[in-house]
Amino acid sequence: MPATVSTVRNVVTEVLTESTTAEIAVAAIVVAAALFAFGSIYRASSVRSTVLRACGLVLALVTLSIQVYRNGWLTSLDGPVTDWMVDHRSGALDQIAVAVTDLGSPVATALLGIACGALISWRARSVVPGLIVVGTVGAAAVASTVVKALVGRERPPTNIQVLLETDHSFPSGHVTGTAALFGIVVLVLSAHRTHAVKRLLMLLAVTVTIVVALTRLYLGVHWLTDVIAGAILATLAVTAGGAVFRFVEGRSKTNDRTSSASRDRALV
Repeated sequence: MPATVSTVRNVVTEVLTESTTAEIAVAAIVVAAALFAFGSIYRASSVRSTVLRACGLVLALVTLSIQVYRNGWLTSLDGPVTDWMVDHRSGALDQIAVAVTDLGSPVATALLGIACGALISWRARSVVPGLIVVGTVGAAAVASTVVKALVGRERPPTNIQVLLETDHSFPSGHVTGTAALFGIVVLVLSAHRTHAVKRLLMLLAVTVTIVVALTRLYLGVHWLTDVIAGAILATLAVTAGGAVFRFVEGRSKTNDRTSSASRDRALV
């Protein structure tokens, strides 16, 4: 199995990195950001909007993965950021960071995801929203595991880690899981809310994700590009989950209208 993963990784990297210079990497990130931004404001078609955002996120994740694997220019801030975090540690911050990272662990995220899914389904009187929440978080976790195996990045040196972790580093599973969970829960809960409430809930999700990302950097168990990639991957998962949720909701509304029309005709 390790040999197969190594072979796939080498083949993909050779195909995609022959001409990947710093300039091309930066251009790819700019294009990815433009696709995502345009998809976010494009209202003519929800399907096209989703596709544009997804394409931008995939392009950004692939570019960053290649740069990390090749130790490219986009990783140049990893070392300085980690060094700064290590230089500004304190006993109190250590305890806070450990507590936050424990709450954002993959196991804790999985349990919280199941609990949130069950609660949302109970309130909606439908299993669909809960399944979408659990499915989104699960898909993000699986994708994170696959990318970790393909990129195979080592974590920061063990002598600077507050909590010892030795598995692959890229992307951050904590950030991926946390962002995917809070993102899809916010998306489902805000479906019929006002714009002000939606923005407030989204701000909460972003804030929690940033806090978890900072603690992973502070503890010395991840590089900056690891947590960025985790956020990108989670956003991709939430984008896909949100598309499924909107599709199911649309089908449900259509069926309700059809049933209502049938009842009206029967009364006539």
